[in-house]
Order: sequence, then C-alpha cells, then structure tokens
Amino acid sequence: MTPRNRPLFTALLASPLLFAFGLRGDAPAFHPEAGTSVDKELSLTVAMYIDDLLLSLDGEEMPAEVLGEVLDTALEVEVIQGMTDQFVKSGRGRPLVLLRTFNEYSATASVGGEAQESDEMDLVGSTVKFAWNAEEEEYDITLEDGGVDEEGITNLDVDMDFIFLLPADEVKEGATWEVSGMDAAKLFLPGGIYGGLDEDLEEASEFGEMAKDLLVPQMEDALEDFVVECTYMGEDDDGSAQIEIEYEGELSLDLSELIMAVMDSSIRDDLGGADFDAEITLTMDFEVEGRGALTWDNEAGHALAFEMANEIIVLVDGEADIEVGGESHTAEATVEFSGEMEYEMSVD
Repeated sequence: MTPRNRPLFTALLASPLLFAFGLRGDAPAFHPEAGTSVDKELSLTVAMYIDDLLLSLDGEEMPAEVLGEVLDTALEVEVIQGMTDQFVKSGRGRPLVLLRTFNEYSATASVGGEAQESDEMDLVGSTVKFAWNAEEEEYDITLEDGGVDEEGITNLDVDMDFIFLLPADEVKEGATWEVSGMDAAKLFLPGGIYGGLDEDLEEASEFGEMAKDLLVPQMEDALEDFVVECTYMGEDDDGSAQIEIEYEGELSLDLSELIMAVMDSSIRDDLGGADFDAEITLTMDFEVEGRGALTWDNEAGHALAFEMANEIIVLVDGEADIEVGGESHTAEATVEFSGEMEYEMSVD
C-alpha cells in the first residue's frame, strides 16, 4: 500500500465506527446510585363544575330554580404531599429496595368559595419499605418505622419516578413510543393510595376489596385502548432530558353491583327491620384529554420533575326503584361534570 493511499484506507476502516457513533442515542433509565436520597413534593389541584343536572322523584323533575345554585357551585381541591425516597438498592430498571418517608400531607377543599382543610394524614412521620420479591414478581410493602396500620399501606406504589414512561432502549431526539393499559393509568395515581384514613380500618378494607374485585376488571378492559404517546425531546448539557406525553381516552364503569352491595350492608340496619327492596343502576362515563412532561436526570438515573394537566368530563347516570315499608318510589339522576386537573412534582 502506498503512503498516498494509506489515509483513504484508514478513513474507510473508521467510517462504520463513525457512522455508528452518530446513530447513538440517549438512554434514559432508572439507575440511581445505592444510598441516594431525594426529597419530592407532589401537588394535585382539581377544579370541577356541574354543567348539567337532572333529578326526578316519582316522575317529577326538580325545578330549575332549585338547581340553579348548585350549577353555579365549583368544587376545588388542592393536595400536597412531601416525602423522601432513599434508593437503597436498584437493578434491572427498578428499585429493588426503597425506603419512603412521608414528611408532609395537606388537603384543602373549597365548595362555593368556602374552604376546609383536612386533618393531617397519620402516615406522616412514617417510613415504608418497598422490597422487590422476584419470585412473586411484586413488591413486599412493610412499615419500617411509624405507628400506622400496615393494612393501610398495601395499595401504595413504589414508582414515583414515572419509570413506566421511560423508553425500552436508547432513543434519539424526536423518537416516539407508547404506554398503554394499567401502566398508563398510573399517571393519575402517582404513589398509589393510602388506605388508612377510615377509623374502622377493617370495614374500609372490606369495602376496598369489594370495590377492587368489581371495578378493577372493568378498568383493565376499558384501559386496553387507553394510550399515552411519549416523545423524547433530547438532553441538555447538564444531562437533563425531557419526555413529553399526550393522551386522549374514554372509560366507562358500571357501579350498580357495588352500590347495591353497600346499600344491602348498611341501609337495612338503619331501617330497624322494616321491609326493604331496591333495584339500582349507576354508571359513570369519563372522557379525559391531557399532556405533560417528565424531566429525567440521565446521569443520576432518576426523575427531576414532572408536570401534567388534563381536562375531564364525567357523566353519571342513575336510576332507582325502591320499596320501603310497603311504599314504592322511583328516582332518576343525570349529572355532567367538567373540569381540570393539574399535577406537579419537584425533586431536590
């Protein structure tokens, strides 16, 4: 090979490597260093309005003037949660052991401008441990420290970094992918649900199990077609990346069996043995449309921030045929709500 041809030969050898290097993307993934602790604050604000309301009892509609004040009333809710997550051990793109200490909880509800604050949640001051059980493929959730009942923490969710929104592989700016089903539904309940708010935990637990058995299968079926579109917006010089999300979907739930079960277990006791028979149907239809963004620290391997806003429409339809003590009554109700929900999470 002549000296004149050697640079060309070297360039030809190097070109596949350069081409491959040019195609490399970013790899947003969950990989925080063991022992890392971050403080998180999550806020949720909701504003709901009654757009339409129709009530009738024994075939007679409630007069419009009676409903006027209700239609002008807005329900506004603000919930703020503060917590510290310690990533004790991570692997395979998930926390293997995580300790979550609940530092703050406040909830304010306002109806017609009159605000009312809730009592502090008794989970505040407690630390919950999430340990991945590879054999069962689920988390063992236990109370590490604090005075709450462990039955109340079983529906908490370890993922407050929105790991389910991350791409499966390396991505370049502009890449898109989809998240669907129950994973997509996690957007609306970050951190899961704490079930220890009822004084009678055993009764609340029984109701929760009943609701879970009746409603979760319906939700799983309905959410099969619910899709969140994710778009990778690239990484900045500090290693922070952003994933934008967008979604639109519908969900329909039949609550008839649940309502009948609740009435059968409670109202009969209040009637003091009087004859009681009822046939009730109740359905709720939801339409939701929203968008948001997850900011991710590619170097540290955990979330930096999250924000999301959506518009929601809820249609409730109910009918009841009730017979009590020999008297029969019928009732019908149709209520349409609309409103906005906003989520915001910061990480320090």
